[in-house]
Amino acid sequence: MNVRLSILLVAVLIFFGGTFLVVKLTRAPDKTTERQWMYKVDEDDVIHISVSHAGQTVSYDKKPGSEQWFIAGDPPAPVVQARWSATPLLLSGPQVSRVLAASFQNPAAYGLEPPDSRVIVSVRGGLTYEFHMGSPTPDGQNQYARLVGDPELFTVPEIWARVINELATKPPRPPAEGEPAPAKI
Repeated sequence: MNVRLSILLVAVLIFFGGTFLVVKLTRAPDKTTERQWMYKVDEDDVIHISVSHAGQTVSYDKKPGSEQWFIAGDPPAPVVQARWSATPLLLSGPQVSRVLAASFQNPAAYGLEPPDSRVIVSVRGGLTYEFHMGSPTPDGQNQYARLVGDPELFTVPEIWARVINELATKPPRPPAEGEPAPAKI
């Protein structure tokens, strides 16, 4: 290969590489980048879940040293695995549809004071996340939400919020004696 041609190709490569770096490093941050998760933890670290909705509160605890979950009570009842299996995953990192505001003043306008739903997720190591869900958005596709201690206003998918709310209104309890077994979802 010709030495002049090689030098020319290296110079063109340096020029384009330098231009790319200058543009990349001096560009203003992208304002459309949005937060994807309200919080994120490993699903195996989740040890306690409490959901309050429609005047009902149900708490769930993971048996220490195992993968078994129980509905808190006296006596604790095992969850029906067919209806429970993905719940810790769903609550290990609630996905945010949009961040609507970096901070907001009137939580009652979004159904967040008092909240329609209150969810508490505790993980190993003592960390606890509490978030509130409020009214549906005008299009009905999402629901307003906020993470306690975080000033941002989010929306979460309505279908996800409905599944979480059913943990309080329709807990995955084993059937009482004489009741038919719950339908698999």
